[in-house]
Formats: sequence, C-alpha cells, structure tokens
Amino acid sequence: MTRLACFPLLLVAGLFAFAQPPKPAAPAPVAPDTAFKDEIAPLLKAHCVKCHSADTAKGDVRLDDLNPDVSKDAARWAAVRDQLRDGLMPPPKETRIADAKVRAAVAWITSKTGDPAPKLPNQGNLIPHELLFGKPAPAGDAPAGRVWRLSPDAYMGFTQSITRGKLGGLVQPFTLVPERGIKDFAGLYTIDEPSTEILIRNAEAIVEAQTGHTTTGGKIAGRNDSVREFIAIMDPNAEPTRSQLESAVRLQYKMALNRTPTDDDLKRYLGLYDRCAKAGDRPGAVKTMLQAVLLKTDAVFRSELGKGEGSRRMLAPDELALALSLALGDKRESGLATAAAKGELATKEQIAVHVRGVLDSTRESDRTRVLGFFREFFEYANAANVFKDKPKTFVHSPGQYVADTDRLVKHVLAADKDVLRELLTTDKSFVNYTTAKNKQKNIDEPKQAVILNPNNNKNQTGPESVYGIDKWVPEQPVAMPANTRLGVLMQPSWLVAWSTNFDNDPVRRGRWVRERLLGGTVPDLPIGVVAQVPDDPHRGFRDRLTVTRDAACWKCHQEMDELGLPFEQFDHYGRFRATETVLDPDATAKNIDKKGKSLGPVTREIPLSVAGVIASSGDAKLDGEAKNPREFVTKMANSERVRQVFVRHAFRYYLGRNETLADAKTLQDADRAYVASGGSFKALVVALLTSDSFLYRSAK
Repeated sequence: MTRLACFPLLLVAGLFAFAQPPKPAAPAPVAPDTAFKDEIAPLLKAHCVKCHSADTAKGDVRLDDLNPDVSKDAARWAAVRDQLRDGLMPPPKETRIADAKVRAAVAWITSKTGDPAPKLPNQGNLIPHELLFGKPAPAGDAPAGRVWRLSPDAYMGFTQSITRGKLGGLVQPFTLVPERGIKDFAGLYTIDEPSTEILIRNAEAIVEAQTGHTTTGGKIAGRNDSVREFIAIMDPNAEPTRSQLESAVRLQYKMALNRTPTDDDLKRYLGLYDRCAKAGDRPGAVKTMLQAVLLKTDAVFRSELGKGEGSRRMLAPDELALALSLALGDKRESGLATAAAKGELATKEQIAVHVRGVLDSTRESDRTRVLGFFREFFEYANAANVFKDKPKTFVHSPGQYVADTDRLVKHVLAADKDVLRELLTTDKSFVNYTTAKNKQKNIDEPKQAVILNPNNNKNQTGPESVYGIDKWVPEQPVAMPANTRLGVLMQPSWLVAWSTNFDNDPVRRGRWVRERLLGGTVPDLPIGVVAQVPDDPHRGFRDRLTVTRDAACWKCHQEMDELGLPFEQFDHYGRFRATETVLDPDATAKNIDKKGKSLGPVTREIPLSVAGVIASSGDAKLDGEAKNPREFVTKMANSERVRQVFVRHAFRYYLGRNETLADAKTLQDADRAYVASGGSFKALVVALLTSDSFLYRSAK
C-alpha cells in the first residue's frame, strides 16, 4: 500500500497527532504596597498629567484618574509602562525623567499587572531586572505544563540515532523564528502541513533503509544498514506472526522513543498493519506500521506535563530524561534514559550527579548545546552570512574566524573558571587553527587551517594577519598583540557578524550590548523610518553617525550608539586600526592626468576616536566613559549586573522560555551557584537544570 493511501489510516488510528502547548497560567499579582503614593503618583503628576488630564487629554489619553489598583485599570497602566520603558514618553521637548525613577515605575507596574512572560525571544528583558534580582525571592509558582516541538537540531539528532548517522538525504522539516535572542522557545512552534509532508518523506526514507534487502533464489537478505529483525518479516511469500510484528514494533519504539510500547500501543499498530495488509502488500504494510512509530507525537514533540498529585507536579522520569538530554545535547542520551528507568532521577541531588556526568563526559556529542549557548548568546557565527568583497591584500575567511572562536570558547569552558569574564577579557585567541590526525602517533596535531598557495598567493597574507599576527604558530591559543584586542567581542568573527557589507555597524553592536550584557530594551525601528547613515566618504563614521542625534532618533539611539562606537577600533573585516581611512576630496580633484581625466580617488588617514559611554545601565558603578574597547569590556566583565543578565540568557536557553517574576528564586540561586563556584559554567547549568522552574509543572 502506498504512503498516501495509508496515511489516512495513521490519522484514523490516532498514531500521528499535532500537539499544541497549553496556555500558561498568569502568575498572581504581587501584594499591594505604598509605592504608588510615595513614588508613582508624584511621577505622574510631574511628568504626565500636564498633557494627559481632563482638560488636555492629548492623544485622547487621560492619566490623572488612573486607579491605584492596577488590576482595575490594567490596559492604561500597561500603556504607561510601555511608553516609559521604551523612552517614548515624555516627548523629547519635555524634561527627561531620571533613569532610576523610570526603572522603579516600570518595575512597580509590572509587579502589579501579573503579566505572563513575554512570548517572543527578543522580549525577555521586558521583565525589569530589579524585580528579579532586587531582593531575595521566595519560591514561585510552578510554570504551566507544555508540549515542546523538537528543535531542528534535536530532530536531526533523533533521525541520526535511529539510522546510526549513516543515512543521508533527510530533509530538515522545522524552522525557528528570525528573532534576536535565544530562538528555540517551547511556546512558539507547532507543526504545519509542509512540515508534515517532510516528516512523512523522512519516515519513508528511514524505514526503506531499515528494511532494505536483496532477494536471491527466493531468499531475502539484509544490507549493511538494515535491521535484521525487520528483514525477517519482509518476505512477501510468508505471513509474519503476531509475535514477529510485536517484536518489530517494540524494537522501533526502543530505537526511536527509547521506551517500550504499552499493550494498547501494540494493539493499535498491529491493527494498522492488518488494515494496510488487506490490499495484499504485506511488506508495504510492515513499512507503514514502522513509519507510524517514527511519526508518533512523542517522536517529534517532547512532553513536559509532570506526574503525580497536588498543585505542583515533578516531570515524569521519561519526561525528565528527555528534557535533560535535549537541554544538554541534540539526541536522547542513553545514560539518562537508563537512570530514569532505574529511578535515579527522583531527587535534585541524583539529577545533579547525572547532569555533571554528561557535562564531564569525554563524548562532546552528548553536550553540543553547551557550545550552542555561546553561539546564540554572542551570535558570532553569523559572520559567515555577511557578504563582503574579497580584499586584495589579505584573505577574508569568516568561516575560519567562527571556527577559531568556537575553539576559544571550548578552551575557556575546559578551564571552567570565571567563564564570562574570561570570554570578555582574555588576551588569547586561536588563530587560523585546526588539527589533523597523526595516524602513526594516533594524536591530533595542530595545523594551519587556511594555507596560501606559495606560488600564486597574489601577495596576500593569511587570516592570521587579520588578528595582527605576523607568522602562524602551532602553540595555541596565542597572546594577541599588546593593547589591541580582548575577548569574544574583539574576535574577527564577532566584529564581522555585527557589521554590514561595506562598513562597521556600531548601532547594532550597541544594541547587542544593551540587550545581552545590560539587560535593557530598545524599541524596534518604527515602520516607515529608513535607517541610513549618510554616505559621505570624506567623513569618519562617528561623524556621519551624528545624524542619529536628531531628537526623534536620539531617544532610541542614545541606548545604542555610544555602546557600539568603541568597536570602531577595528575595521569591518575585524582588523585592528589606529586611524580611519577617508576620502581626500582636494587630493582626489587634483589627481588627474594631462588630459584632465581622473586617476582615481585619493585617501587620507584621520584620527580615530574609540571612546564610549555607558549610561542608564542600571548599575551606577558601571555607568561612565570608557576610553577604548578594552576598558569598555573590562568594565562590563566586572559588573554584577552584566553577570546576572548573562544568567538570565542562560535561563532562556536551557528552559526554552522567557523568565517570569515567579522565576526570581531560580535566577538568584543560579547566580549564587555561579559565583560560589568561581564562575563555573557547569555549576550554572546544574543549578538551572535542578531548579524548580525546570523540574516542576503546575497541575492547572
């Protein structure tokens, strides 16, 4: 029976279903306090009521009659919060409200609205930092249960575990939202019709490989990649026994789902076989039955609903084993599944032991998502997606820059001490580095990754010259030239990732710093506004960027520009520079031949300003001027707030959602674990994966 003919039977049998994540319950509002009378009402009177009273009501908005009980006037209070948070009110011509007062007002309103976590990845910072870390937090309510579609990498890990990685040609059926920030969020994804078609085709391809065989003299024989137990029931001239069919289903369950089917499951799958076999194609019916297992809901979704009685339910052992596996890697980790079956994931202490075991494993494939976090946090891997003209004097190799930064991150993680500070301030880097297997010694030896043709290199220098290194050396990581670059934010990969095709991009770099290090927010570009820096090649970039000082632009650009400008220390290829090259109009005008024809542009070097200003960070110790990018990142690396914001991003990555007010204790405990361990990222991960936020779900 064909795939399309049998697919309706899969639906009828209920073997393939779309799971929709349940809606999260909103946390209860925080108890009332006296802040309205002492802080909020005076702020409204001083800065808002003049334009939004009964007499004026600009924009048809009144704020003089706001109810102090926020729950009774939630829509208007939410609008006030958003306008204050995004710097849209008061308007530019009015007196600016002190940053501390704005943060306090936004935090107070947020604490009263009881809003659930913002849904999109780039909205996580909308929960005020002060509400999460401002004071010791009690245990919060458990989050709602959820059903989480596999990530693209986890799905491919699922298929590779079944096929032992030997089957090519499978198509990735899933996508992630094109948003800033951590992208694999549980509440964002379902499975649509195009994805369903790809899933079916992939299941067909996998089962074809599993049941692949040859027939010689009326006898069938399996191939190298086929499954022996499946071949035994593929003979068209022999009716499979019920025992053989049940064994095949059990084996497919074991390989695909890492568990045993129930008696009801067996009954349904064998019933599917019977209905398909009526057409006379018994081998085809076997394939359909085996494909159905690969299309089962829990083959493409992960369930986190919890088990037990009461209002809080701990994840069931099989749910927990899968949740831990896919938090750390891209496949079902067999050790965690075994531990779950033995009852060894029953307590936080037991879970911590097994999580540490995976983190300490010599099999890097078990913890691919550890490096994945830093790739998503810094986004340096995007360097490979930024098109640039080929330079004439050196090799531009963004893929190798990314590989070098990957290796640097792994090097820092191997030491596992002061990880964030090291990643921001290390003066060492891997440079155009790879390894090659020495078969005689059975070891990996250092090797230059990109090697120029010695006979035809067009007078170019290799990628190491971008780092400022004159000669490649095998002993790496190597110290960078003094007073040039520190850490990931000055790696060529990060600088290129946050650049344009032809220039630097201090605005987006500054936005990255505001959101990823300071936990701030910047409103999206308004519709209809064209963000364009004047193309005046005779002016330096900092000078051209003054266009954003216009009042209508500056209310947002003040959150970004000064945080990105220190990285003007490097050109858009990531090379260190002390001056900036601009066009010399006078010299260009004079650069003509005897007939008055232009001989081309003439450039000159101008002084380069690489100072920046950290303002409105939420950390008074951090605010102030930084003379250069090295001083800038060092200040960031020493900031308690920056460390806590880093913890917030790790929470989002490992828990697959934005934090809520109910997660404050989890965040504070994770931060304490990180500090107490001397900045161990492993300790941070263990704290998150043994937290109530990860382990428990609400019974609602």
